[in-house]
Amino acid sequence: MKTAVISDIHANLEALSAVLDHADAGGCDAIVCLGDIVGYNADPVACIETMRDHPRTRCILGNHDAMAVGRGPLRGIHPLAREAMAWTRLQLDENHRAWLAGLPLTIADADATYIHASLDDPTAWKYVHLAGAAALHMARQTTRVSFVGHSHKIFAWSSDGSTPVLHETDDLDLSSAPAWLISVGSVGQPRDGDSRAGYAVYDAGADRVRHHRVDYDVETAKRKILDAGLPPQLADRL
Repeated sequence: MKTAVISDIHANLEALSAVLDHADAGGCDAIVCLGDIVGYNADPVACIETMRDHPRTRCILGNHDAMAVGRGPLRGIHPLAREAMAWTRLQLDENHRAWLAGLPLTIADADATYIHASLDDPTAWKYVHLAGAAALHMARQTTRVSFVGHSHKIFAWSSDGSTPVLHETDDLDLSSAPAWLISVGSVGQPRDGDSRAGYAVYDAGADRVRHHRVDYDVETAKRKILDAGLPPQLADRL
């Protein structure tokens, strides 16, 4: 079974559409979204409805999704994120808010766990960039593999019970270590110098994870941000 694992769409419909088409063309059987469907970009409603209605798709809650439904204050976040989130809240109707509010914090299958941020206190929205943070996450990991978003970067940690080892390759052979923590990057706003949409495919039968980069219509996404009156820096970030 091949599962497309996507995260951090951030209301970028052009990027999301390109990734879904790519996953479909690649023969993916299912999709798991690791959260942050909304925030930053100009199509929160369309992205919610796309993920809500897409077949064979499961979604979990991200920190921006939580803020969109009032589960977190807008104080203490980056000013650009705060302005975009205030705008996003005005776009959503009660049905959109209710759907986001009903998303779980985690999904656990027999061999994989899916979460937006760290398993070490999920609603604290901790990053797993460093070995110490990865170790805390993996200590709470009850499946062989876990997938996270949140950082907008592609990387992985493996562990044999000692200090986690960092991997920064696009193709992971999961048979090479007993436990894995995999960050799948961002669909809608990558932060690693590659502007293409990013996601991962988990092939359980082959015991591999492959990261993919997908071209999309960046100029349309940028124009929508400007037309919506959102900060122009958000368009520049794409």
